[in-house]
Amino acid sequence: MSKRIDRNSSLELLRIISMLFIVMNHYSGEEPWNMKGVSLVNVISYQLYKPLGQVGVDIFVLITGYFLASKVDANYAISMKRASKVWLEVWFYSVVVFFAGSFYYSHFSIVNMVKGFLPIVFNNYRFATAYIILVLLAPFINKLLEKLSKREYIVLLIITIFCGEVIPVIGNTTFSLDKGFGDILAVYLVGGYIRRYDIVTKKFHLIFAVIATYLFMLVSILILWKIVGYEGNITRFTYGILPFIMAISIFLIFVEIPSFTNKTINWFASSVFATYLMTENIYADKFIWTELFNTTSYENPLLISGFGLLIAVFLVIITVFVDKFRVLLFNHLKLERRIYRIIDKIVF
Repeated sequence: MSKRIDRNSSLELLRIISMLFIVMNHYSGEEPWNMKGVSLVNVISYQLYKPLGQVGVDIFVLITGYFLASKVDANYAISMKRASKVWLEVWFYSVVVFFAGSFYYSHFSIVNMVKGFLPIVFNNYRFATAYIILVLLAPFINKLLEKLSKREYIVLLIITIFCGEVIPVIGNTTFSLDKGFGDILAVYLVGGYIRRYDIVTKKFHLIFAVIATYLFMLVSILILWKIVGYEGNITRFTYGILPFIMAISIFLIFVEIPSFTNKTINWFASSVFATYLMTENIYADKFIWTELFNTTSYENPLLISGFGLLIAVFLVIITVFVDKFRVLLFNHLKLERRIYRIIDKIVF
């Protein structure tokens, strides 16, 4: 396997796909589908994209690990700046969506305002909170990884994958909740391992793993739906080890694509994190999935499935363009530069 030195558009394209997966998962999970008394075909169309959410999150973190795990910063200020850039974006959208939602629904909540202004402290964005913690700890993790032999690295992977991806499926969340820090730590370490060591795997095996794990997750939803009913936890197996395997398989396929550069792909990819921040919010959830795109009135399974993909593409495109205005605003106000100066003064 050839190692990549710089970011390339094949992985940036994968970053965009990962966000499409996350939004498509929200389509299956947030739309108020009425699964009581419906046919098996309809349940499949409702839950078709549900297995993709955690796959998208894992792919996003794999890309981060692939590029970041091999870096040992000269000082901690560099890592703080990297984390502050993510935090500032999270904070901006949390506050903006709070005020927009409060105005739209004519309801102002002091509790929600506090949470909106302190999104990381109150874990408004579970994945973003864990991701920022990871970025803050990355320099220490990377220094440890640099000293590990290949055998020691593998042992570390076995421990973190078992604790973060396997046992949470059966309810043991001591090490990590779904998309908690322990979970994404395991994914991050795998991304770093792929960057450092050659992994020889036939593309046929990777494609088979992608198809098999996806089908297993979808079938598990249908089986659990039959056993525990539509109000039970029918998506248990769409978290943990199965999406983890599917994400790694997809990632390895894209790593093998010859490096190329496409400015449009890179331009879009640089803002797709905003898609998650703008759509994964208590106000946005209700507006997007219940009011703006309420597709529950449709009964045709093909129509329902098709809408899921189209809506995801639409939301990614719109939110990326919105984020470009946020970038212009930040540049005009020099917010990141101001924060960087503060970091330089307090971190040494």
